[in-house]
Amino acid sequence: MDVSIVLPTKNEEKAIGFVLKKCREALEKSNLRYEIVVVDCSSDKTPEIVESFGVKVIKGVEGYGSACIEGFRNSSGKILIFMDADGSYDPKHIPELIEPIAKREADLVLGSRFKGKMMPGSMPGLHRIGNFVLTYLLNRFFDLNLSDAHTGMRAIKREGFEKLQLKCRGMEFATEMIVKAKKSGLRISEIPVTYSKRIGKSKLRTFRDGWRHLRFMLLLSPTALFIIPFLILLFSGIALAGYVLFFEPIRTHALILAAMLIILSVQVLFFGISSKIYAFKLGLGKKDRIVSAFMSYSFLEKGLTFGAAMVLCGAALGYAVVKAWIEVGFGKLNEFNLAILSILFIILGFQIIFSSFFVSAISME
Repeated sequence: MDVSIVLPTKNEEKAIGFVLKKCREALEKSNLRYEIVVVDCSSDKTPEIVESFGVKVIKGVEGYGSACIEGFRNSSGKILIFMDADGSYDPKHIPELIEPIAKREADLVLGSRFKGKMMPGSMPGLHRIGNFVLTYLLNRFFDLNLSDAHTGMRAIKREGFEKLQLKCRGMEFATEMIVKAKKSGLRISEIPVTYSKRIGKSKLRTFRDGWRHLRFMLLLSPTALFIIPFLILLFSGIALAGYVLFFEPIRTHALILAAMLIILSVQVLFFGISSKIYAFKLGLGKKDRIVSAFMSYSFLEKGLTFGAAMVLCGAALGYAVVKAWIEVGFGKLNEFNLAILSILFIILGFQIIFSSFFVSAISME
């Protein structure tokens, strides 16, 4: 089989017949051997309509990603076409979608609605904004140059799909495919497609589905999510602490804020390091200098040594505070800044010790 068209469906009885007819017309003109696989989770007559066309239908599969994965498992084509079955995408573009793959110019081809023709009423304004923002972030986080990362019409070589080992079960599957394709070295290209107003009621839940895409991108971008906030928090805390200690010692409350920022920064750092190591072990990230340093065999010993030194330093400062308190007969204590620094060093020390254990545990083979 040359081409397998996978159509995830959920209550598409008003559109599915039209879509199946258009798919057949488009592929019969191309003289390609093809099959259509419908993966369904409907409570209406969608599966019955599909079966009346003599098309294979797999029933009871919930979730967009699950449907695409199940469609792949039940197909045999060398090229896979994934397309929404609501009538919004025109199957006439299928041969154009296949062409870059057939010419060995691309491994994954996306049908871009923004490069093509957007019919009136096809995409609400809020969806346009969300699409633009999510595509922009995807491009920035993963060094891509796409115009429509969340298109519901795409083609990919079968061996390329197998290589990606996709896992997401919901709408974020679309983002996962692109991110893993980029990280796996697959060539990604776009072609313009026509986008029409869908037939029937929309299943898209704007904020929930948008958040799932954003959450997935953030979890695969520990530098943006953790490392940059770590640097901002750390330098802000150090600068504020330095200002208080050297220029305005009476600003005790400001020093408490500085201590909080520094403690948060270290916690965020270790979250980020853990995320980068976890992403590397899942095959979603590279073993850069940061990952190599924290995954080294001696990291635990170095972390324990540094953490213990911080605790001892804090204890020494605490001892100075207690000594000063004893000297004034347990009366009024004025060593507030020293007490804050003592607490800061002790907390940081224990943070580093236990975080070192955690990072070393997830680094183990």
